[in-house]
Amino acid sequence: MEIPLTLTVILLGAILSQGVFAASLLIIHPNNRKSNLYLGFLLIAFSLWLLDDFFNAAFIYQQNPDFYFLPIYFSFAFGPLIYLYTRSLTESDFVFTKSQLLHFIPVGMQTLLYIGLQGQDYSYRRWFWQEIHFPYTYNIEFVGSLISLVIYLFLSLIVVRKYQVWIKNQFSEISKINLNWLKLIFGVLTFICFVWIIDTLLRFVWQYYPMHDFSAISMGISVLVLAGGALLQSSLGKTRIETTKIKDKKIEKEVEIDPQLLDKIQSKMEENKYFLNPSLTLNVFANDLNESSRKVSSHINHGIGKTFIDFVNEYRVNEFKSKIDEGKLAHLTLTGIAFECGFNSKATFNRVFKNISGQSPSSYLKETQSK
Repeated sequence: MEIPLTLTVILLGAILSQGVFAASLLIIHPNNRKSNLYLGFLLIAFSLWLLDDFFNAAFIYQQNPDFYFLPIYFSFAFGPLIYLYTRSLTESDFVFTKSQLLHFIPVGMQTLLYIGLQGQDYSYRRWFWQEIHFPYTYNIEFVGSLISLVIYLFLSLIVVRKYQVWIKNQFSEISKINLNWLKLIFGVLTFICFVWIIDTLLRFVWQYYPMHDFSAISMGISVLVLAGGALLQSSLGKTRIETTKIKDKKIEKEVEIDPQLLDKIQSKMEENKYFLNPSLTLNVFANDLNESSRKVSSHINHGIGKTFIDFVNEYRVNEFKSKIDEGKLAHLTLTGIAFECGFNSKATFNRVFKNISGQSPSSYLKETQSK
């Protein structure tokens, strides 16, 4: 069997090999191992699915028709696997239950179809392609997989958004756990899906079939980037949502704001300078106040009108300004002073300072020195 070394063949071959390699790394990677299993299975499923494009580009189907209808099509699993990966990554109490199997009914039917066809001789498979698959089941599979992926990506984006809102009320430093990379990649995948919709219209409305599916190649590269982000993501550990507690909070009545507790929250933060601890959490702060984290969070949110992270960062920025006024810059850099004030990331410090002060730290410094 001869395989031409065209650019498309080389690119698809590289994505396939890297997909299998990345899946292996994800399965054995110690951080977020349970979550990464879903992503590892996604990479395997996607790599198998791209084999169809590889076989077309390399003219393997033309050289050996028995390769048609191999059980390598698991496209209905893409969306559910991304969704379950996202939930297991962000929810501490997430477990795979029998009800989760409902997500995989379409891919189960898809798998049974191809296994059944593989057991038939070539003449039957040729008849099935001409009379059933090309006019009917191919369209159902192609469009159905696309719709499924778009829906599950949308649901996954909602999960990430809820997680990002939650951590802002639980932690004072979120740069390593905010999952912005995941949200961005989901956005890219969603955009590619809409490009894929254009491909679908070209196929089924104007009967235009491109030689190679570049949407599939783009999707494959995006999935590899997703895997890379997962491998670099630090362990979320206890920084994941406890969904059972969130459901309980929705049932409870909103806490009435106590002016004394509100004053206690602000005075204790100022006197003890909890904000200097870069890893300060709502639970630690509430425990030191001998109050429930729910009550403290509610008072900060509704009494002060800020999330926990914004509440803490405002003290950090004010501390930074005080140290500048005290002449600390003679001994430390701007970043060094920021670290002394509770920040542990230069990028986070610059972003937070500008959001709160309306100017960059260097601009503030020039303004101060010119007075």
